[in-house]
Amino acid sequence: MKGGIDFHTHPVLAREMVALHPELERAAREIFFVGNNFQPLEVMLLEMDLCGIDKAVVVPVDATTSRNATVYTNEQIVEICAMSDRLIGFASVDPRQAGAPEKLEHAVSTLGLRGLKLAPAFQEFSPDDPLAFPVYEKASTLGIPILFHAGLSWQPGAKLKYGHPLRFEDVAATFPELNIVLAHLAWPWVVDAVALALKYPNVYLDTAALYFDNPVDFLRYAMTQQVPLTVFERSLRKQLVFGSDNPRIETKAMAKAVRSLGLSEECLELVFRGNAERLLGGRA
Repeated sequence: MKGGIDFHTHPVLAREMVALHPELERAAREIFFVGNNFQPLEVMLLEMDLCGIDKAVVVPVDATTSRNATVYTNEQIVEICAMSDRLIGFASVDPRQAGAPEKLEHAVSTLGLRGLKLAPAFQEFSPDDPLAFPVYEKASTLGIPILFHAGLSWQPGAKLKYGHPLRFEDVAATFPELNIVLAHLAWPWVVDAVALALKYPNVYLDTAALYFDNPVDFLRYAMTQQVPLTVFERSLRKQLVFGSDNPRIETKAMAKAVRSLGLSEECLELVFRGNAERLLGGRA
């Protein structure tokens, strides 16, 4: 099997980028709320090597309206991707800004970014609010996926209601050609997220979920008790992608957790690479 793809990482601890852009230290500490030490990008790449991950999607968050801040700009994502060909850059835009669709088109068509990251609770908008629909329409036209933060958000002021899976149904139904990925299995609403994915083939889920204890026990609970593992194996094998949420969770720990579930090798191949490749247009 070719190396896997981590579909959900945040490059907030990259020492090289903080050295170039000191404001990223505040973004990491006060906006993203991560307290780990800054470290060379090579540390993340070596960890990926340890668990058979070849490439990683790196995402920013544009919270201009809600927080008067960005956790990486689109241009900074391009900058870090230039440091390693193992990184796949996504864009972010603020749906509450009038020029968001044009900004997204620039990020994809000019900067070369491959997808869109939105965090409704953090950006303070409801996914089914028509104000965001021009952004979805643009993403659909551009043929890129949207990775949504879904489920619980720990960030202060981030309201739970924005992350409920049913808030995404109008998006999936209105834009059937738009692939959307609900991060974190939308925990704690895993059953609702699975129902949404079962109904809409353009809805994917990522595995980047940890809100108690450790990744192995957490995923076992979410993917074998909240929902039977056979549902993922038999019905959603083409709609589940590996994501770690690095640096909140170590990539190797999340990879171990997913592999410990008991999914077949054929399913693991799809989860760790095949489904992500398809979302990325057949190339990683």
